[in-house]
Amino acid sequence: MIGNARRAGARVAFAVAVGIGQAALAGEVGKPPLSVRFEDATAAVGLKGLGGGRAAWGDFDNDGWVDLYVGGRLWRNDGGRRFVRVAKQPLAGDGIWGDFDNDGFRDLFCWTGQGRLFRNVAGKRFVDAGRLPDLPMKVSRGAVWGDFDGDGLLDLYVGGYEAPGYQPDAIYRNAGKGRFERVWTTPGRPQPARGITAADYDEDGDLDVYVSNYRLAPNLLLQNDGAARFTDRAARCGVAGDGGLGAWGHTIGSAWGDLDSDGRLDLFVGNFSHKPAYQDRPKFYRNLGARSECRFEDKSQGAGLAWQESYASPALGDYDNDGLLDLLFSTVYPRDHCVLYRNEGNWKFADVTKATGISGRLTYQATWADFDNDGDLDLLTGGRLFRNALSGRRWLKLRLVGDGRGVNRDAVGTRVRIRLGEMTPTRHVESATGEFNQNDPALHFGLGDRSGPVTAEIHWPGGATQTLKARPDRTITVRYAPVARPSRSP
Repeated sequence: MIGNARRAGARVAFAVAVGIGQAALAGEVGKPPLSVRFEDATAAVGLKGLGGGRAAWGDFDNDGWVDLYVGGRLWRNDGGRRFVRVAKQPLAGDGIWGDFDNDGFRDLFCWTGQGRLFRNVAGKRFVDAGRLPDLPMKVSRGAVWGDFDGDGLLDLYVGGYEAPGYQPDAIYRNAGKGRFERVWTTPGRPQPARGITAADYDEDGDLDVYVSNYRLAPNLLLQNDGAARFTDRAARCGVAGDGGLGAWGHTIGSAWGDLDSDGRLDLFVGNFSHKPAYQDRPKFYRNLGARSECRFEDKSQGAGLAWQESYASPALGDYDNDGLLDLLFSTVYPRDHCVLYRNEGNWKFADVTKATGISGRLTYQATWADFDNDGDLDLLTGGRLFRNALSGRRWLKLRLVGDGRGVNRDAVGTRVRIRLGEMTPTRHVESATGEFNQNDPALHFGLGDRSGPVTAEIHWPGGATQTLKARPDRTITVRYAPVARPSRSP
């Protein structure tokens, strides 16, 4: 069994880094939308022919500009102006970034049919670090990095799909020095997993896992006890008679995010569903917090999400900087189309796809990233990069860095809350969303027309907390350290 390490008493320090944006005052948090348009910048930034494969954003060379990996192709972000293909690399297949050796450079796990690890050498090249041992599955369509046992090293949860029979999932413990060992497989009958995503939904300092299962199989909400012992809580937390959170849909991908800005991480379940009424449509679940016996409330009815059969991979991001997470949802059937839903508050969502200039091809690709560091989120879907032309709202970005001992270097699992009047927008560092996609790991907060400093509460894995004040329209690097240092407001 995987061991446990707690650091609730640790103290932390922060350092200020890069960039002040040019956002003017306009609008208020949660108020009616500004006129926001996206422009297709794919060809202009050198990404013509990118392809619509699953995408992962991550700054692999630590130059402050988030890079892009899509289905075996690595693209370096050249100052937000263009992307340059990095050739002659051993990478292959869908992948997600994770600094598994804590050397400060993001590595890759890629599913090539063998589950291979690729180590990043000082941001200059990648070397094949071998395959995961004892793979119990032949096909995988999702995985997630996370420090499940609290030892400061990123472990890996890999989902199993069909080959053609249902394949088991597996957890690999990071034993250090590039070694991984399989310590868990799906108990009982395997289910056909698609997207895997993780979040500390119960706020106890460790990462829990949500598994999106296909074929109307019940999804899994695996609650972590801190020692990487997992218990499925989906049935207990679901609506009575529904069979569990998101059950009875063909779920392809799901996403964690604070959808009502109340300080807790909610869950969106991305159900693909045919016509029969018993097949669940996509689901919004409000996290009611640790004091609730059930923890989640179904907010789907009346949310405004129109049915399409082939919904696939969701991605959450605050594209209009109003403090509320919006939803991009991809589709994969010819008669359907991807949609962008603006969060209007109070669990109401409006279709703004046409109004914002988004036109979606059929794809499993759906990710958000501020690739040009101008303080608004840009969108990648269907092999096209849409640049956000927003102006007039304030923002804040936090790049979190662990020390590689108490907290993993990528700070995966960290939650941050911002106080904005009656709202408490919360973001978390995740390593996967939807089905094998990965958003920009920098935490982005829309601040509306907030002109003065905001207070951020940082909850590191293991329980250590930190509070800092920051002015809007800048990006701040926050480094975890067990020894307190003098802090200052940026």
